[in-house]
Amino acid sequence: MYQKAIQLVKGSIFPIFQFSPNSFSVLGTGFFISDQGHFLTASHVIRALPPNASLGYMGNVPHAGRLAQRFVPISILKNDPNLDLALGQIKQGVLPPLKLASTSASLGQSIVLCGYPLAMPRHHNAVHPTNKTVHTLLDVGNVRQYWQPTVLIDSLPKRVFMNKPFHSFLTQDASLNGMSGGPIFDLNGDVVGVASANLTRQIPRNKIPLTIENGVGIDLVEIHAFLPKVLGPALVSVP
Repeated sequence: MYQKAIQLVKGSIFPIFQFSPNSFSVLGTGFFISDQGHFLTASHVIRALPPNASLGYMGNVPHAGRLAQRFVPISILKNDPNLDLALGQIKQGVLPPLKLASTSASLGQSIVLCGYPLAMPRHHNAVHPTNKTVHTLLDVGNVRQYWQPTVLIDSLPKRVFMNKPFHSFLTQDASLNGMSGGPIFDLNGDVVGVASANLTRQIPRNKIPLTIENGVGIDLVEIHAFLPKVLGPALVSVP
């Protein structure tokens, strides 16, 4: 049931890397929404950038290859912490854009979370076979895509549960670290939300409380309101 949708989406998402002089890591996930290289992610992914570090793009990992010598810079055009949405642009190696659904997902609808959780990129030293010089390569062999089929279990108005100032929804399954900013999509492969956070609650049960964790997605209505202000309606792709 989910296989067709995943095949449609898997070539359009990418990990957002941070590069500093001594290390690099995955901050979250992004996905393209236009042929001009515009992409969406969560605002808190961008805000997690350490001092003296840069945002970088290495394509549709892991399908783009394991080793690379450099990354493509990422430009941030708009960052809205209140909506937890950020719009950026990449000028090289643009992937096919995803379409935004025309309407929000409904209660009980099957949807999919995705992204790059628990990624462990590393530096890899390679010796040139002729002149024996050492090159430092970026090894992303352990950066893998993850797909979590789930169900929308509740729609949340503003300021409900987590006091978020945007419309959101709960998913039965929670996202993992590194999946923030990834698209939440329906069985047609159309985007219905953006992964934003998790909601953890404890329910009293005898002497041992029951812990429940659900995912929180930014609702499509917020995306439709956010993008035209920055891109204009001509560049917003809907079915």
